[in-house]
Amino acid sequence: MTALLILGLFPCLLQSQMPTDWGAFFQHIDAAPYAGKKFKLEAAVKVQLIDTTASAEIWVRVDMTGKKNGFFYNMMDKPIRSSEWKIFSISGTIDKGAKYFNFGGLYNKKGIFYFDDFKLFIESADGQLEPVNIANGSFESDSLRPGWDFLQKRNGFNIANSTTAFYSGKQSCIVDGSSFKPAYTYGNNDSTGHYALVNGIRIYYEIYGEGQPLLLLHGNTSSIQSFSLQIPELSKHYKVIAADTRGQGKSSEDGKTYTYDLFAQDMNALLNYLALDSVNIIGWSDGGNTGLIMAMKYPRKVRRLVTMGAVLFIDHTVVDNWVFKVLNKQLKEEAADSSSWSKNRIRLINLLLTEPKHQFEELQVINCPVLVMAGEKDIVKEGHTKGIAANIKKGSLLIVPKEKHEYPSDKPNEFNKTVLEFLQQP
Repeated sequence: MTALLILGLFPCLLQSQMPTDWGAFFQHIDAAPYAGKKFKLEAAVKVQLIDTTASAEIWVRVDMTGKKNGFFYNMMDKPIRSSEWKIFSISGTIDKGAKYFNFGGLYNKKGIFYFDDFKLFIESADGQLEPVNIANGSFESDSLRPGWDFLQKRNGFNIANSTTAFYSGKQSCIVDGSSFKPAYTYGNNDSTGHYALVNGIRIYYEIYGEGQPLLLLHGNTSSIQSFSLQIPELSKHYKVIAADTRGQGKSSEDGKTYTYDLFAQDMNALLNYLALDSVNIIGWSDGGNTGLIMAMKYPRKVRRLVTMGAVLFIDHTVVDNWVFKVLNKQLKEEAADSSSWSKNRIRLINLLLTEPKHQFEELQVINCPVLVMAGEKDIVKEGHTKGIAANIKKGSLLIVPKEKHEYPSDKPNEFNKTVLEFLQQP
């Protein structure tokens, strides 16, 4: 299970999602007259990709009185990468106590991004969505102002009007990011990142530090970046090998059905490629599932294993019914999107719905020490986590009080300390 797929439970933050490689334009209106009303924002967007992981989004944020945030959504779970003009929309309800309604466009990484025809509709007294006037929504003025302002402007993003590509009228907004040079971050670091041709695909990995090798395995629809709060500390003690799972991050895929057994096979092949006979492993969420399978199938390769929020099989005894409802709802939503990103996301959602397919008894072949962790308020039910630990000969259990599935990012210092104490046991 992963935060990126369970919307509403684990919100995606604008500031933390892309700290160095994004920019945005916006405008805001007085929201007080519309408090408690439904709304819909829509805009036409298209993207010319240079970096295949670049994307555009539209976004909405409601600012409350007292400097609090209300409704917020930025489409980070549905990045726009279409080369053709399409209309995208965000719908919701303006919070009671709202002060400002902010909206606009986002762009990130290397590409050329086009925006046009922003429209805002807000619920009227008779319950109908009626258009609300916004300044320069179709970018027909000589400049982006009046109307639009900027949240974050990065060198390499040049914003102007385009008279050659537009959805309607005679102009659009163009953000030319063709000269953008991203700062190196975890998961996007040319100085330490490499590709391994293994198991028919290209696995992207980065290495930090020296010492015993420590493999980091991330969650569903995530990447090396999810361990940004772990790598600096762990690399002081270990040779950290952080890898993107197939079809995620920068790693490729070959059309095979996603299974955690296949992911484990990929990681075993990566270790062979790196000539590593054994490693420590930290697996968070889906990465924990893969780590358990590696310990079962490739026991000589796993010295010690830490899992956080892992599962061994999936049914209603493992997670609550609402999780399945949310995932199935997302499947239906993605079915209407023909983009390659959306098709891959459908495969990753189906992975969550159907995998893994192992049983507690199979864990008894594991001989290495395993720390089985989960939050007290984890998506994974406590009984399932206890069942995993109880069936591993050298298994130890830690249910962290009051914490959730995101414990490694919510309390990184605590998580890192716990993991290091376990890994450094004699």
